[in-house]
Amino acid sequence: MKNKIYSLVVLFLALSVTSVAANADKNSTSSQEYQIKAAFLYNFVKFTDWPAGKVSEPNTIIIGLLGEHQFGNAFGPIKDKPVMDKRLIIKDLGRFRQSFPQDAAGKLEFANYIEQLRKCHLLFICGSERENFKAILEAVKGYNVLTVGETEDFLDVGGIVTFVPGTDKPVFEVNQKVCEQEGLKISSKVLRLARKVIADENLAASQGK
Repeated sequence: MKNKIYSLVVLFLALSVTSVAANADKNSTSSQEYQIKAAFLYNFVKFTDWPAGKVSEPNTIIIGLLGEHQFGNAFGPIKDKPVMDKRLIIKDLGRFRQSFPQDAAGKLEFANYIEQLRKCHLLFICGSERENFKAILEAVKGYNVLTVGETEDFLDVGGIVTFVPGTDKPVFEVNQKVCEQEGLKISSKVLRLARKVIADENLAASQGK
């Protein structure tokens, strides 16, 4: 029964982005994996509530991609689609940079760079940035950013959602404690789909109810 419910919820979340999966390269497992991840990221955005100040201005919702990824054109069919009556924007932010020139221009460039990360509503942090996880999460802490990773240890360092690698179907986990600290509320529709939810009170793993 649980597997049946899981399948139904996956279908529910994927319906709004069927065209994304339809465009996947059927000969590329990696392409299919990132097409599915793109669909989930889109739905994470749709089923998350941010503080009013985060979504008031401008009239856009931003998904940032940080690190080396294989999304390609996976977001093509949903780019610029409305979410919460706002335009969805996908920003490729490249690899995380910690080193900038130490002159005035370099310091300004670094400040602008960090501001771009903080403006994201959802920030997908690729596995290529593992050595930078703590620095990235510290940079966006307190800015109501839904951080999503793709490594098993992402939640341990303060990430909010992570895709669990090495599975034959989409599996993710949620750190509800950090989510609430960031002022975010993920819908129970999503939490029910998570393999594990780290609760706020005692950090015990529990299924979304």
